[in-house]
Amino acid sequence: MPSFSFRIKSYSDKPVSIYVSFRPPNGPPVFSRTGLFIHPNEWSESKKKAKPNSTQAKNLNSILSKLEIFLVDRLNSDIHEGRVINNAWLKKAIEKFNNQVPETDLSYLSNLLNHLIESLKYKKAKDGSIGLKKDTIKGYFNFQNNITEYESCIGEKINVRDITLNEVNGFVNWLLNKKKYSNNEVSRKVKRLKQLLKYASEKGIKLSVKLSSINDQFNYKTKKYINVISEAEFFKILSLKDLPPYLENVRRWLLIGLNIGQRISDLQRIKQKKIRYDSDGIAFIDIVQKKGEMPVTVPIKIKTVIDILQHRFPYPISDQKFNRYMKEVCERAKINQIVKGYKMNPETKRKELVEAPKYELLSSHDMRRSFATHHYDNGVSVNLIMKITGHKRESTFYEYIGRNPNKDIDAYNFLNAIK
Repeated sequence: MPSFSFRIKSYSDKPVSIYVSFRPPNGPPVFSRTGLFIHPNEWSESKKKAKPNSTQAKNLNSILSKLEIFLVDRLNSDIHEGRVINNAWLKKAIEKFNNQVPETDLSYLSNLLNHLIESLKYKKAKDGSIGLKKDTIKGYFNFQNNITEYESCIGEKINVRDITLNEVNGFVNWLLNKKKYSNNEVSRKVKRLKQLLKYASEKGIKLSVKLSSINDQFNYKTKKYINVISEAEFFKILSLKDLPPYLENVRRWLLIGLNIGQRISDLQRIKQKKIRYDSDGIAFIDIVQKKGEMPVTVPIKIKTVIDILQHRFPYPISDQKFNRYMKEVCERAKINQIVKGYKMNPETKRKELVEAPKYELLSSHDMRRSFATHHYDNGVSVNLIMKITGHKRESTFYEYIGRNPNKDIDAYNFLNAIK
């Protein structure tokens, strides 16, 4: 079990904050203010507690001991429940110990968010499943960490009743300028905030801000730069030879992926023995998509790719390695046209707009996007493509491929179908 340690960080001639820190299992060290104060002259650095020179100091040590016992009990419980143990967790546990804000008081934003997450655990989804998907849960907990960190930054807990457009603007500026989030990411977090405020209103909490005004004023969008692998570039990859074994393996996955239009998580779950073939040798791959659990069947008729499926099926590889090696394969295929796109800055850990050779900007998700774009440009019905890619709404599909709806194409497809 991790050992909790108390310390002070300032030696100014005045009462200073006492901090607590520890290293959770399989995680980096975490620390937080305890909400307790002491003069540096009264602190024992070696024993990590107050010098027992007075009744007040002894009482402080007693509180610190009780806090440590409380944190150990809370840690055991929350690890068992699978909760994320980080700075936000520690700060929340200390607030609970100090009874600063009762968890039942839903007028405070952090409490309200916890209540919303709990309520969504039992909500029935459109596909009939119960509860939140893994990625949705991750999104909510990331937002929860944002709220906790922002409250720490401004030095107070946020009351829902006090939120105005000015407060929303302050949170947005913090997300943009301090956290360096992209416009799209900020828009997603503002959308979560709006959902949370709507939930507060449903719980009878009176708001100081109109929800519609949040939409109008804080609708941030980042311009999209969509780069796909063209048909000509596909054949460049197809004709590549004499690659190192690790790149040849990725080349095979890439050729399959460009022909089935699925996410990398679904691509890597294909089992060779479950692939079907008709009398003409066309391959049929049955997939239950991980996201949405939608069943699809994808046909493949390119003989070279069918040969890979039958005789040279690739071995599994992690998503991270696939993305890295995919760039190497595309570089060797001379997919090097200079294009605009977003690339991760290793220093800021944020994506930044750059001009670079196309291979540097491609990732596994562009296989699915390339499939959808290629077939749309060749006049395949949008509805047919969506049945393969799993898109549920046309508006989402058109945004995904960066096209405006072309009703003439739909009309020609209709005429071809009734000939």
